[in-house]
Amino acid sequence: MRICFSLLLPFFVLSLVASAQAQRRTVGDLTLLPQVQGEYSLRGDDYVFAAFNLIPNIYSYSPSGSTFAGGEIRVGYEHFWNNQWSGGGRLFLSQLGGRQLEPEVFARHWNTWGTVNFRQRLGLRYRIPLDGPEERALAALRLDVDRVFPLGSSGLALLPRLAVEPVAYLRFQREDYEAKEPFLDFSELRGEVGVRLSPRFDFTPWFSWQNSYSIALPQYNADGTVKIPGGNSRYVQPILGLDMRVTLGNGVKSAERRQLPTQY
Repeated sequence: MRICFSLLLPFFVLSLVASAQAQRRTVGDLTLLPQVQGEYSLRGDDYVFAAFNLIPNIYSYSPSGSTFAGGEIRVGYEHFWNNQWSGGGRLFLSQLGGRQLEPEVFARHWNTWGTVNFRQRLGLRYRIPLDGPEERALAALRLDVDRVFPLGSSGLALLPRLAVEPVAYLRFQREDYEAKEPFLDFSELRGEVGVRLSPRFDFTPWFSWQNSYSIALPQYNADGTVKIPGGNSRYVQPILGLDMRVTLGNGVKSAERRQLPTQY
């Protein structure tokens, strides 16, 4: 019971922090998010990966009639110093209204209590719009817990997992003429069940609540009365996803190799 409480407490604390950030809440329509990715195993648990996913159109009505608003390519590398500590980098290239480049460096800590895995991942990102001037520095903390349930000796296994990740906008000083922004830029609560068919192929259906935070200015009618109140607001986007992964390399079938979930 003590272990379960230790695992779940950070999720409740971060959920309360995220909820406190917003006074007005808008929920979007459920959207689908498919993703394909390839992973190449290196020495030990090290790996490189590349992934592509479509970005769903979060609006109920799209002038073009398209379900998806753009796409994203990600590549990354992670090195494990020991069984508990690792670090690496990722690079995002997305097309959503305009092109965006986002490099990230991160460190990960991995604990195991019995058969339960508990990880903490801290990442620093820098979003660079290639078609505009609004650059953004972000810090992301992800906590996740999972367990592997082997089904026989053929390599088939189920991997239920729960993860929460708040992303904070790093602005150390705001000029008087700049608009006030919330501390949290984005957060996500994600649940999934990975299905490992073999050491070389797995797929993961997942569901998440993605939250975007903003501080809006009030809007007024012609007579000066408030039409739409300003203040903190939160846009909630439910996502139903499917990650499909192919793993290559000579170390794939090593009994000692630990593989991360498809969310990396």
